[in-house]
Amino acid sequence: MTLKEPLKSISLCIITGLLAVCSFPKINLFFLAWIAFVPLSFVIIKSRLKTSFFYGFFSGFIFNIVGLYWLIPMLQFNTDSYVQAIIAACALWIYLALYWGAWSLFLNLSKKVLNSNILIILSSSCIWVLLEYIRTYFLTGFPWMLIGYSQFKFIEIIQIAEFTGVYGVSFLIIFCNLCFYFWISKPFIYWKLPIKKIEKIKEDKYLYIALTLILAASIFGAFRADKFRFFGTQEFTVAVVQPNINQYKKWDRYYKGDILSDLKKYAFKISEVKADLVLWPETTLMGFVPEDSQLYDCAKLITKTAGGFNIMGSPYNDENGNIFNAVLAFETGKVYKAVHKKNHLVLFGEYIPFRSFFSKFFGVLNQMGDFTKGVDTEIFDNGQICAGATICSENFFPGISRKFVLSGAKVLTNHTNDAWFFDTAAPYQHFIMNIFRAVETRKAVIVSANSGISGIIEASGIIVAKTPSSKNVLLTGNFLQNNFKTFYTNRGDLFIYMCAGLLLIIIFLYLSVTLVGVVMVKNRC
Repeated sequence: MTLKEPLKSISLCIITGLLAVCSFPKINLFFLAWIAFVPLSFVIIKSRLKTSFFYGFFSGFIFNIVGLYWLIPMLQFNTDSYVQAIIAACALWIYLALYWGAWSLFLNLSKKVLNSNILIILSSSCIWVLLEYIRTYFLTGFPWMLIGYSQFKFIEIIQIAEFTGVYGVSFLIIFCNLCFYFWISKPFIYWKLPIKKIEKIKEDKYLYIALTLILAASIFGAFRADKFRFFGTQEFTVAVVQPNINQYKKWDRYYKGDILSDLKKYAFKISEVKADLVLWPETTLMGFVPEDSQLYDCAKLITKTAGGFNIMGSPYNDENGNIFNAVLAFETGKVYKAVHKKNHLVLFGEYIPFRSFFSKFFGVLNQMGDFTKGVDTEIFDNGQICAGATICSENFFPGISRKFVLSGAKVLTNHTNDAWFFDTAAPYQHFIMNIFRAVETRKAVIVSANSGISGIIEASGIIVAKTPSSKNVLLTGNFLQNNFKTFYTNRGDLFIYMCAGLLLIIIFLYLSVTLVGVVMVKNRC
């Protein structure tokens, strides 16, 4: 093999990684995701088994290092060391790239053992979504940039998430990519032969299958999106606070008075709007409620001034001394009505596993405390509004939103502090996950982020209003509540189990055919 072949393969791997990244924010060329994996497929299917893993891993590494570049400034801020930030970011990029390598290995293997291209396409699409599902939850989960999330602007296509979750969109993208590969790859071989026209017609079916699926899903989605536009029985006004508190000042006591003064100014502005619901971001208060009585009194004053039903983020400590990342619901001028304690904590951000070991290498960990994991799905209900409030990364996990809706939530809110990410692609990547939570549950989702992106999303997945990043904004608008329960809300990730079942059936059929072949050969002998 000449040096030219590996360089060509490496180039195709890079093209796939870059095309896939370009389908995400901030570039937003979502249509590129539908062809992004074609170059990689050319490399993988023609490679040896071991080599295919390397090429897939390399492509995945390019995708993650470019798409998750913001890990460096975020980690540098937390560790105060570029060296430690680069080491930690590289470890995460490598880990995420392993999933691409595993998928590529399976695709190569399936091409070698399966005689049907349709079975290759089906099984490889199933493996992709199963790997995405594992990545969502394994080692506490890191579901950033699942390929389905790239389609947040393709409103028609994402409507299938009402039944399959975001994984159904990912399945469709990979399925169509492989169809395009088999459509493109075979004609290049057969055009050189006398039977070129017959063979080309055979391979054209993959193009027709892919286009038919996209068209059918889009038509179906257009009707579903239209049905859930302005969907609900009760309309309310909402005020969303985006204070854009500087992350360097947020926990500095020297700036505490200035920050609280700014929050009071927002409260006065909100009082003029007369909003039914007022949303404040994660950890709006710079201390523990209700332990810090001065801060607690200030929170009551702010919510009384703003009026309406307030949901405010704050560290919270209970009577047992446990500390939680929480959001609290305040009725006008009263003590907090209810509290939701964050169910899913961020690894190395909100709790430190194996602290004694890791702190030897990352000294900053010695300065960080651990939050206690909450287990509730407390609904904030003031007699009119029934809200399920997720905190920061809880919106990564559709199961948490499902639990809120099953517990009675008629609208979902997300309270986050994305100032950690500064003005990078990360706040945008975080925000778009809320669009899928809206479609999956058919509930309006309202986001309050300290530095953005904040916004109001309809049950259809359409963004009604959103804020720019890194700006001080008071966003006002309307939202509708509803009692509707979707298939996904009731059944959860049934689609994942169906993919696992289909994969097992394909494996069973392959083993059965192989066994029958072995028996027939033995009988002939």
